[in-house]
Amino acid sequence: MATNKWGVIFVAATIAALATSVSAKLFTVGDEKGWTLNFDYQAWAKDKVFVVGDQLVFKYATGKHNVFRVNGTVFQQCIIPPTNEALTSGYDVITLATPGRKWYICGVGKHCEYGLKLFINVLPQSYPSPPPPPPPLVYPAPSGKVFVVGDDKGWTLNFDYQAWAMGKKFYVGDKLVFRYPKGIHNVFRVDGTSFQQCIIPAAYEALTSGYDVITLQTPGRKWYICGVGKHCQMGLKLFINVLPYPTYVPPPYHGTRKLAPPS
Repeated sequence: MATNKWGVIFVAATIAALATSVSAKLFTVGDEKGWTLNFDYQAWAKDKVFVVGDQLVFKYATGKHNVFRVNGTVFQQCIIPPTNEALTSGYDVITLATPGRKWYICGVGKHCEYGLKLFINVLPQSYPSPPPPPPPLVYPAPSGKVFVVGDDKGWTLNFDYQAWAMGKKFYVGDKLVFRYPKGIHNVFRVDGTSFQQCIIPAAYEALTSGYDVITLQTPGRKWYICGVGKHCQMGLKLFINVLPYPTYVPPPYHGTRKLAPPS
């Protein structure tokens, strides 16, 4: 009986994880306008469907705005929470972890009163049926694309890496190449929290060659930052979502085929 109980729990957890990874969306608040004044964020959110597991990205010039997660009363009255609760990186990523109403405001000056605030309603995640078992002979399709991060610009300041990554598909087996003058920048692989808050890991974890090649070995979300000075806060950071490698099924074999004699 105990074995069956743990089996059921494992299957449920697997389905939940699969649902989150497949359906999660990334919403840049305000789209190309970002998080700014003179923009109607309720009109922006009106036709969008937000689901648990999705992410909100608040993009703005560091120091000009910030983001507070608040409740409905604080939202209506524009009551600014303590400053230590603010998100201030200029590229704040918030994962919608629970369903229900969510409220966000800017706490700089009178920005909240001027309309720099957002209200959304987050729906529960809907879980799909477990996928059917794969066919017996499925082979990995060839992969292994090489992406030079930033293309000809490389890994540098004053470049929008999220815009660079937006139309690209990254698969397990692909490679990222970070090119930069050695000693000017570096590369850290971090988690989502360190990415949002620009928390720099220990120096020995840095990649520093100036031509750092990273193979994408597992699917899922990946975060990279520069740990030199304030470069991360200035936008030298990259977030991507890595897909499982595509597969193909070899065509069925129907026996020996005779080749026509050469003409």
